[in-house]
Amino acid sequence: MIKKYTTKNGETRYLFQTYLGIDPLTGKERRTTRRGFKTIKEAKQAERNLLLDVEENGLPSGKTKTTFKEIASLWFESYQNTVKPTTAKNLKSKLDTMIENYFEDIQINDITVVFCQDLFLKLSKKYVMYASYTSILNRIMRYAVLLDIINNNPLDKVIKPKSKEIQKKENYYTKEELNKFLTVAKKDSSQVFYTLTHTIAYTGLRIGEALALRWSDINFKDKMISVNHTLVTIDGEQVLQSPKTKASKRTISVDQYTLKFLKDWQLEQKKEFFKLGKPYLHDDNFIFTNSTGTVYVPTEIGKILRRLIKRNNLKPISPHGLRHTHASLLFESGIQPKEISDRLGHNNIRTTLDLYTHINDNQRSNAVDKFIAFMS
Repeated sequence: MIKKYTTKNGETRYLFQTYLGIDPLTGKERRTTRRGFKTIKEAKQAERNLLLDVEENGLPSGKTKTTFKEIASLWFESYQNTVKPTTAKNLKSKLDTMIENYFEDIQINDITVVFCQDLFLKLSKKYVMYASYTSILNRIMRYAVLLDIINNNPLDKVIKPKSKEIQKKENYYTKEELNKFLTVAKKDSSQVFYTLTHTIAYTGLRIGEALALRWSDINFKDKMISVNHTLVTIDGEQVLQSPKTKASKRTISVDQYTLKFLKDWQLEQKKEFFKLGKPYLHDDNFIFTNSTGTVYVPTEIGKILRRLIKRNNLKPISPHGLRHTHASLLFESGIQPKEISDRLGHNNIRTTLDLYTHINDNQRSNAVDKFIAFMS
């Protein structure tokens, strides 16, 4: 549509208003107005040139005001279908925090290198693991480049601040500390809690993997446990999903003492189900059930553990620390890293070695002692 108008100087000029199409990003109609043409012919020619350009190259990205939040939402919609629900939920929480604190109503074209450099500094001061936040930001900005929303990624020019050094707490027990803990747990906790903590400490299972176990996963004859699922909490509901990584789906050997405790608990569980008036499903039943006959929630185990430790003045440790304890003791007993990696369900041996550097340091000292003893 061509219209005539008069400028402030009293000159006659022409403008055109035209429909460009549907924006694939927003799903809304795109229209534009161009003005300043001296003749109708110039206005019509400019309109034809614009429509031809749109037909050949698509809608001009720079003309639509798009917020970072809109691009982030579009990116997350695709991303969440590529990962586990728990991973998506954790990332979404961080993304929402960043948007609320730093990107509310900010146009993605207004995000500059200076803005990003300042943001990196703020994040590095606020979070020890700030790189997990900047990684999300980088993926969204790369996505915007891919969609031709922006020409380049400003994060490519940012100088990354050094991360704060993490003061790691000792979240594992020595052999003596573990024996003391298990002795106390046997006397001062329920049979199911003792069986659970003993099983984790003697198998290295993750807490979610242990709670997801059914009796059908225990092969008492061949002394094996099959890890096929992990129990996670999503929006307040307990959900079974595949283990953390591909290597986490595994079968591990179990000692006879752990199997005895499991067998004893199975007999007791049957009695408890009978008292509750619940049908006992044998192989299909979850192993670690609470007083109501339902599977424990991971956070519930953490609370029970903290109370037990405080009550008996023991060294503080988390449920995951019992898994670390198992790995540490495997190293100290001389088991090869590759075997430990397989048992723990790590994707590669590097992960195992990086997690247990404190044991590696001990082994380095032992290596010197063994060398000197050999030379003597």
